[in-house]
Amino acid sequence: MHWCDMAKSDKDNPAKNSALKFCVASGMLSFTEVNVFTSVDLTSAPKIITDIDVLGIWLRQDGSISKSIFDCKSTGGPAIARALWLSGLLKLVGAEDGMLLMGKPAERAHRLAARQLGINVFGSGGFDNFASATNPEYAALRSYGGDLNNWHLLHDAAQKFSPGGEILHILHQEVPLTQDVARSFRRVISRILPLKGELNPAKSSHLAIFNEICVCMALMLTMMVGDLRNILDLNEDEKEFGQVVRYYLWGGPEGVANLRRLYELLRAHDSNTEQETALVAWPNLLQLLRGLLEAPTMLRSPALGLRELALRQLAKHDDIADRRTGQLFAEARSRQFAKRIALYSAAVLKLPTEFADRIAEQIDTLVELAAT
Repeated sequence: MHWCDMAKSDKDNPAKNSALKFCVASGMLSFTEVNVFTSVDLTSAPKIITDIDVLGIWLRQDGSISKSIFDCKSTGGPAIARALWLSGLLKLVGAEDGMLLMGKPAERAHRLAARQLGINVFGSGGFDNFASATNPEYAALRSYGGDLNNWHLLHDAAQKFSPGGEILHILHQEVPLTQDVARSFRRVISRILPLKGELNPAKSSHLAIFNEICVCMALMLTMMVGDLRNILDLNEDEKEFGQVVRYYLWGGPEGVANLRRLYELLRAHDSNTEQETALVAWPNLLQLLRGLLEAPTMLRSPALGLRELALRQLAKHDDIADRRTGQLFAEARSRQFAKRIALYSAAVLKLPTEFADRIAEQIDTLVELAAT
């Protein structure tokens, strides 16, 4: 299933909506309909193995992440059979928790056996009871990310202009399940750059796509900072700092050397060929990373705030959801970091700065609303 094949009439939608609400209430960054691919492409077209209904990503303060998979099945065979499948999927994608939301009662013996596999099985209505008991915000939650209809709006808008659906597909193929964030960072930029020409900041649907880019950038930068904070000292001079980041981003000295040789070969045939550092807006990236490394434990709120904002772009605005989003951006360094991530996203993709300016204006408005 392609990410953009989400069906509004899907019989599993109520369970997916519950899973999204749980992710938001629990402080997890959520994604829907995430395709799982083979680890190595053996054909010209990457092979989709399966898809994940809802993926929740917990951003820890140390920069590491943990992933929870929510499998929503209103019909199907016995719970234990699905739990066995889900436990294998956890291992394949490196997830820690699995939640199986069934549309019918699940036998106690199956639920107990599933627990031994690290899978929580919930029969009809069971998940809502569990979520309400474990998170007091769940039952009354009003948010943009916790409403599946808003994801449908984003999908519909993306399909109405040619690069929109492709950009979303690239983002959700490369980022949520990445186990090599430096590689994914490079690939996202190189794959989206040829598509960015038709994006217009004056159009709300285009701004929503850009906002989704910012969400994925925030996730990748959080993971990158989690790695770099253990190997970099902010007191290091600019040259040493830049060298470490360059080696990290391109897989060590050999990777950098190979890229330089490739650049020289291409340069001989095309004088407009960009160096590898230009492809990632090098000065902007170094400046951004230095800023984020000053407060590496404060990157979760801007990521969560940008997720809400991305789905707010096309949604019917809700005062309570707006205040909740504003509170995320009002947390320490959150507003600053979110704006800087948006500014870098526009710069690296060679988009008009108006994209980042509009995001910044919205963030300021929501923070002011949350303060009243």
